[in-house]
Amino acid sequence: MQTHTSQPYKTPEQLDYSRPLDVHKWSDYPEVNAFVAALWDEFLSTDFPELSSRGKRPKSTPKKQFKTLLLDLFVAWKEDPELVIGVSLTNGYFKASSRYNALHISDKIGEVIRYLESMGLIHMHKGSEAAERSTRIWSSKKLISIFIKSEINPLMIRTHEDKEVIVLSGKEPDSDGNIPTKSKEIEYKDDEWSEIPRLRAEVQKYNDLLRRSFIDIGHLENPVIKVEYWDKRKRRLVDRVISTGHFNKHVRRIYYRGLWTLGGRYHGGFWQQISGEMRKKILINDFRTVELDFSGLHINIAYALEGHSLDFQDPYELPLLLSNDKQEQRKWVKSLVLMAFNAASEKKAFQAFRNEQQDGSLEKGFRDSQLQTLLQAFKEKHVLIQQYLCTDKGVEFMNIDGRIAAKVINHFTDKEEPILCVHDSFICREQFKDELTEVMNNAIREELQDYQIR
Repeated sequence: MQTHTSQPYKTPEQLDYSRPLDVHKWSDYPEVNAFVAALWDEFLSTDFPELSSRGKRPKSTPKKQFKTLLLDLFVAWKEDPELVIGVSLTNGYFKASSRYNALHISDKIGEVIRYLESMGLIHMHKGSEAAERSTRIWSSKKLISIFIKSEINPLMIRTHEDKEVIVLSGKEPDSDGNIPTKSKEIEYKDDEWSEIPRLRAEVQKYNDLLRRSFIDIGHLENPVIKVEYWDKRKRRLVDRVISTGHFNKHVRRIYYRGLWTLGGRYHGGFWQQISGEMRKKILINDFRTVELDFSGLHINIAYALEGHSLDFQDPYELPLLLSNDKQEQRKWVKSLVLMAFNAASEKKAFQAFRNEQQDGSLEKGFRDSQLQTLLQAFKEKHVLIQQYLCTDKGVEFMNIDGRIAAKVINHFTDKEEPILCVHDSFICREQFKDELTEVMNNAIREELQDYQIR
């Protein structure tokens, strides 16, 4: 049962239970607009007057930015009253003209946030570099009581339709020429690649279908899953919230390293963030689902590029080397090979393998020499494709499997039948299992010159 309490102070652990501000929360419902307007008139209109001059106007008014903020606070509270929102108040953080900021949120939102705190509508914990934590905000009891009395509900709120769904990601040098450690969204123009408008229209059509479809995990009372993950910077376990409801279905296609030839996979949707066991419980429009895993897709792509077929029944099955359990060793090999396709060296592949393993497990402590034994055995079994391992080919293969996924998704979207993509697997209603298998195989044949996965 949901509680409605709100504490003005939180522990570091409570502050870490957060998600970033969603700058694309929106609604066109008259009830929502009336609710926003009433709060604006009561609390903010006097100190944030509308500009009456004929000069250059900002791309987004304070009232519009308040609306986005208020809706995201409402959604966070409905998802979990203990969930807080992370937001940067650094000047220049929000780029109002960015294609990734469809509602043109600007630094003005920081003024709105500070004003809401002064009015007692939200609580705020200022961020700091020392704590490696951005500012956190959450609804106060005063605002929660207003939410409770209102007639709005989460189904009236959605992701704004102009949110960019074709993303170019990479590491652009800053003004001093320094290369960042993390990739970020890169600005681009549609005329850089003639395919961009078509791809955007396809993903927008898919998102519209997902928005109109009821996708959930049936047994959950609240559409939220809490999972623990190891935060390397804080060096401790931190709670992460995964929304499994209405607000976490939006997907984008992301291209990597600033190139349209690398990546292009579908990212987003809560089904990509939860475990395989939890995915088995997903319902689509109240129907049970099945997940078809096209295992070894990158292995098959490598064989196709070499003009050969993968004739083995199970590409990951090797003589027992590090375990007496075939299934246990197969799991290790599959994980290691996935890392090897995506790594630029064996050492990086081995480290990536260990990073993915559960703390305290046997495989978490494998030495490089042990993993080298498994990888060498795999290479000897697959001599024809060993040159694709540990040579940074994964991002190229992701471009191919992204195109394959697009063909499958577009087929079912045109039929108004939502299916869910988890990169090399798809989730569909049980009655579409055979059709999905056929469509997937046809897409592979089209992309890989009549190659067929055996």
